[in-house]
Amino acid sequence: MYKIQLSTLAEKARPWCNTRLGFPAKSGTERSSQGDCVLFSALMTYAGIEEAIAYIPACIAPDGRPVRSPDLVTEEPDTDGFSKDMLLGVLLWTLVVRDPEPLDRLIGYIERTGCLCPKASDRRCTMTPQMRYLTNRVAQAVGCTGRLSGDWMPTVLFWSLEWLSALFTPLGYQCHLVSVKALVMKLLGSWDAGAAEILARRDSGNPWFLYLAGDTDRAALTLLSMDIQPGGGHQWSWERDSAEKAWHDSMGWDIVAMCNLLLKE
Repeated sequence: MYKIQLSTLAEKARPWCNTRLGFPAKSGTERSSQGDCVLFSALMTYAGIEEAIAYIPACIAPDGRPVRSPDLVTEEPDTDGFSKDMLLGVLLWTLVVRDPEPLDRLIGYIERTGCLCPKASDRRCTMTPQMRYLTNRVAQAVGCTGRLSGDWMPTVLFWSLEWLSALFTPLGYQCHLVSVKALVMKLLGSWDAGAAEILARRDSGNPWFLYLAGDTDRAALTLLSMDIQPGGGHQWSWERDSAEKAWHDSMGWDIVAMCNLLLKE
C-alpha cells in the first residue's frame, strides 16, 4: 500500500537533500553542520541510500580514532570529537555492510586509550557497560578480531535497561537512541519488541517508531499525513518529539530514508 505516494514524497524531498565533501549532510558547509551525520549515515545506509555508505569508513583514522567528519581525520584530536551516540552509527553500519575492518580499528583505539576521544569534557565519549556489550556483540557477528575488555553485561539486563529507557527517557533524541539500539539488536538476531512498542505508544506521531514496532501501514499513513516542505535543512526529524514538527526543517535525507524503508515492506 501507499507505494506511489511514498515514491512521490521521496522524489519531492530529494532536491533539498544537502551534501558536503560528497556525503549526505545537514544544510551548510561548516563542520559543525555534520553534527550526528555518523549516526544518520548509518541509518541512511540501512535504508539503502548509496551516497551514505562511504561516510563512516572515512571517519575512522588509520590508528582507529573516530571523528564526526571525514575532513577531521588528519587534524589534531578534538577532546569532544566523538560520542557514544556516533558509535551506535558505526555499529549499525557495520551490521548492514558486514565490513569488520573499520570497527576492528576502532576497538583497538578504545582499548589503547580507554575512550572514544581524548578526555571529553562531559563524558560523551566514555564507554558504558551497554555500549561495551553492543560493540562486542557486533564485533562477534561480523568477525572482528578485537574485543573490548570489561564486557560483563548479560543480554537480559541490557534489554531490561532499554525497556526502562524507553519508558522514562524524555521524548526526543534520547528516545531515538533507544530505538537505534533496538534496531542493532534486531539485526543481531536478538529482538525484543518491547522497547520499540513502548516508543511507538509514547510518540505515535513518529513514523520511525511505528516502523520499528512493525506497524508499517500506520507509519506510512503518518508520514504521508505530514505537511512536509523544504525548510532550513537542519533536522533528522525522527530524532525529535513529533510535537515539535521538526520535519518543517527537514534535512531531506530523513524523509528519503523513511520512504525507502517503507517502500521495502
